[in-house]
Amino acid sequence: MRQSLLFVLIALLGISFSFGQATIQSPTSGTSRLNAKVFKMGRTAASASAANNFDPALAPFYHGVASGDPMSNKVIIWTRVTPETSNDTSFEVIWRMATDTAMTNVVAQGTFTTSFERDYTVKIDADGLASNTTYYYEFEALNKRSLRGRTKTAPNTNEENHLRFAVVSCSNYEAGYFNAYGNISRRNDLAGVIHLGDYIYEYPANVYGDTSLLDRRHDTLETVDLGQYRSRYSLYRLDPDLRAVHQQHPFINVWDDHETANDAWKGGAENHTDSTEGDWNQRIIEARQAYYEWIPIRENAVDSNIIYRELPYGDLLDIFMVDTRIIGRDSQINDVLNPALYDPSRTLLGDSQRQWLLDKLSNSTAKWKLIGNQVIFSQLNVGWAAVPPQTATDVENIFLDIWDGYPAERLKIINHIETDSIDNVVFVTGDFHSTFAFDIADTVTNDAAFYAPVPNYVDSTGEGSVAVKFTTPSISAANFDENIDPITSAGLEFQFNNPFPAPLPPNNPNPHMKNVDLDRHGYTLVDIRDDSVQANWYYVGALNVPDSSDNFGSAYYTKTGENRLQPAMGESPIKTEQDTVAPATVRTTPNVKVEAPITFAVMGIYPNPAGDRFVVQYALSEVSDMELNLRDLQGRLIKNMLNETQAPGVYELLVNTSELASGIYILEGGNGNNRIAKRVVIK
Repeated sequence: MRQSLLFVLIALLGISFSFGQATIQSPTSGTSRLNAKVFKMGRTAASASAANNFDPALAPFYHGVASGDPMSNKVIIWTRVTPETSNDTSFEVIWRMATDTAMTNVVAQGTFTTSFERDYTVKIDADGLASNTTYYYEFEALNKRSLRGRTKTAPNTNEENHLRFAVVSCSNYEAGYFNAYGNISRRNDLAGVIHLGDYIYEYPANVYGDTSLLDRRHDTLETVDLGQYRSRYSLYRLDPDLRAVHQQHPFINVWDDHETANDAWKGGAENHTDSTEGDWNQRIIEARQAYYEWIPIRENAVDSNIIYRELPYGDLLDIFMVDTRIIGRDSQINDVLNPALYDPSRTLLGDSQRQWLLDKLSNSTAKWKLIGNQVIFSQLNVGWAAVPPQTATDVENIFLDIWDGYPAERLKIINHIETDSIDNVVFVTGDFHSTFAFDIADTVTNDAAFYAPVPNYVDSTGEGSVAVKFTTPSISAANFDENIDPITSAGLEFQFNNPFPAPLPPNNPNPHMKNVDLDRHGYTLVDIRDDSVQANWYYVGALNVPDSSDNFGSAYYTKTGENRLQPAMGESPIKTEQDTVAPATVRTTPNVKVEAPITFAVMGIYPNPAGDRFVVQYALSEVSDMELNLRDLQGRLIKNMLNETQAPGVYELLVNTSELASGIYILEGGNGNNRIAKRVVIK
């Protein structure tokens, strides 16, 4: 979801406001997108991102390591190797897993050949492991070793009675630092991190972010093709906090819309026009390929379109990750008075995925069933914010990209949980850049009562609730107080879940909403025990600077069999057993000559082969006089692309090649300490 709720509500309410220094720009304008495309086709530009993103000591594993999708006997481990020489090389990578940080008790190892065709990423499904066990892993290539990562397999049967997961979503690089990721990386009792999507944002530079943060810029391109998606993932994965959280915890990922384009559905997206951005189906294919290359996720062996899956955690928990974006979603209908919105056949999941989920819920024998779902599932009534001449209808029409836009299918799921007497269902969602806690009960499914309190539900007792839902705030993507002033945000936050004073109607339109925070960034820690599940919300102190503060905000819990929420007295305590941290340094490789420190490296050339433009993504560890040239195979200078002094950081240089003849060229240059020569093919 691109805009925070308040941004739109304030416009509807007619309240005037001005942005402060931390400007948030809405990418709704077709003009800004057009200008970005003209810019990328007609100019050469270099933009820098955070200076501490580039750690030369990690060479050639600059992007660190990662793991994901733990099962009781296996887990995905991941890295990316950045070759120093030619970009068309393939080479062998050694991987190993051990039970200790010194890597002395190796229990699994092997080799993997990576290449230019997969952007030099490495993804291993390490099998034959013991259940409920912490492992450490590393990679070796080009006579160097990677960081050691930490991961953990899932438990079997009754091996575990206490699990803790961090739940996250919506990390926009240009909106601020990923401080919440850094805070999660310092926790040592998590079973994993559940990422509910918007891992990257697809917009061009300076369209949706904090324009005052000059060191959080990326290239000027919208991610439309494979090379652009790869470049964006590479930039994000160089972030030190994202690198750290991947190093320390396994991830369970699912995509939302920004991994492709804003407000995506199976046939298109709000932020996609075929005539200017190409074929939608091809865009999905290339976005999916980059996602699978860069995310430690286990791919479906039968159908790569399928990302929904089950991850069992013994008798205590089953996790069901669903795809509410690409696999089955019908196009959004942005009109609550349109009868088609309430058509029983209208779907967000698709028939196959919905039946899969219902069957899994019915057949699960685990105590708790957790559904990782991208968009808000609970009914969200916002019509109360309307001020004449706006109506409740006007306001409600804006927020139909969530389950409110698919009410009949939502009620099918609620009714299934109720009629099959399925207890202990917990939904976790992201997307909305806010904190919410809801009871889930019957919801309205017709245009006559679209804006009405949840029926058959008693606020004071929770009677009628069949499940609960926790919504995690954004890591960094814009929320309410960044679009307006904090006072107005706080007022609307209060009014969201409180009865209105006279002469307004004396009812609470969201009685099932138990907790709301509209203006803080952070994450949710879900603490799962045999008798209860508790959500703890933690918030960062700032986004515009690196900040390690990890502030507890509030907590709500549900007891087994009750299926309703209650406020907790405080945060749930950490586990007594804490895992040993994966070291921050790389093991030295024996019998390898120590070389001079690397001060400049090229992370990638995207795309290659190139058409009328390409981006060179490179990094500096010190102030450097930088020069980059394009030469032909005879060494003749074709284009001087860069000649200037630059500060440390990660840069993306956009090169216009529309006037060059097809053929093979050499990108050469660097700083005084390190030079490169890489082939670039112009189609």
